[in-house]
Amino acid sequence: MPPVRRARHADPTGSPYPDGWLSYRHRRRRRLVEGNVRAKSDVSGGATPSPTTLPDDVLFGIFSRVSGFTDAARCAATCRRWARVVATRAAPICRALPPPPPGGFLPHLAIGAFLQHQENDGASRRRRARGGEPAQLRFVPTAFASRLMGPFAGLLGEGGASFDNARPVASRNGRVVLQLGREARADGLTLCVWNPMTGDVAMVPTLSGKEFPGHDYACAILTGDDLVDDVPPGFFRLLLVYGRRGFTALRSFSSDTCSWGLECKKPGAKISGHVLRELGPAVMLHGVAYWPTHRAAFGVRLGSTAATAETMDVCSVPYRNCLSNCKLDEHVLGVSADGRLNSVDIGIIGALGVPKISFSTSLLEDAVGYKSTTTSVDPSDDLDISITLPQIKVPRTTPMKPWWFGEKSGTLIFTVEEETSSTSAVFALNVATRSLEKLADGVSNHTCCRRLYGYEMDRAALLASVAPQ
Repeated sequence: MPPVRRARHADPTGSPYPDGWLSYRHRRRRRLVEGNVRAKSDVSGGATPSPTTLPDDVLFGIFSRVSGFTDAARCAATCRRWARVVATRAAPICRALPPPPPGGFLPHLAIGAFLQHQENDGASRRRRARGGEPAQLRFVPTAFASRLMGPFAGLLGEGGASFDNARPVASRNGRVVLQLGREARADGLTLCVWNPMTGDVAMVPTLSGKEFPGHDYACAILTGDDLVDDVPPGFFRLLLVYGRRGFTALRSFSSDTCSWGLECKKPGAKISGHVLRELGPAVMLHGVAYWPTHRAAFGVRLGSTAATAETMDVCSVPYRNCLSNCKLDEHVLGVSADGRLNSVDIGIIGALGVPKISFSTSLLEDAVGYKSTTTSVDPSDDLDISITLPQIKVPRTTPMKPWWFGEKSGTLIFTVEEETSSTSAVFALNVATRSLEKLADGVSNHTCCRRLYGYEMDRAALLASVAPQ
């Protein structure tokens, strides 16, 4: 089996992003600055540092001890030299900063959505059947991302990474998990973990033969920011949930051991293949991955160290009666502003066809929070948020679907079917700012199926991106 390509360690004297979108942004910024004569007179514009200037290592030590992320960003905005120190050492600075408060959203972390683009006309389907037309991985950016890094055309090929026929299966905290190869012809499961901002790609050993989990599975990714324990830079864990004859299996991969753990049997009733196909993306809350199922939120806690890598605790958070036997394609799970698990659904109110999105904590029997496993909740408590979207006017029968919620940014990705009935528009709604943005239109409904995931960069990438170069 191919080994995992470990993430590159940052060189303190150079850019740690040689192949990623941050490198593209820095090169673009450098061209703009070099073309501006006035920019060369900046504080550090090529002049020899004064003997009283603090060395980079001292500045790094100071920036690592500020009170939080916002103060680190202010340091980066002070002058070009401080910005260079922050940008080149953003990852270790973020690891040294205090953890963000529970439920504290950073809206600018969400910068777009990934989907697998393929035409669905008859000629295209025939070409795909003959193996002559690979599906292309497509990224649709937010307006903030476009302003930050410029045009995204061709960026998926930066660094020489080829993602033909790649399908996103999970996306969290700066990493995208891609399934490689044609799904219909695969006799094994090959995954890779990609950080688009830095360009790091980690190939995961293929599961084939008796280890092949099949085509119906759910995947979640856990990173070092989800754990209390210290872990190596670039650490991640993958969790697969899939079906075996008579039971549901769980299996995890750890980047520190570069191997898959043993297959575990989920206690209780088996999850059917039909449900596994429709499971939405997982949200992570204090080390537990949660998926929405028909009658409860299904959770799995992974052991955080190599000694406990095989340990998986399974829990269930039932819905109240009003959500009993709900349809899986009508809601996803999210995280509230105060750090509690909630249910997110979308509907249309009134004769004018105004969409309303509900973020409901009270619909869960126990509100899972950061400080405890479960906390009893009074349904009368004001724990729910409803956001109406008068910017969108559609008939009451228009299909709408929530796809993905970013628990770091508070951003929901959802689609609204267009008049053609074969295409949809993709929107992003941020809970904290209540801002709505259309990311794309004319996306085929066939393309959306199981292939639409939002993307959040991690805090280190955001810190590096806001620093002027």
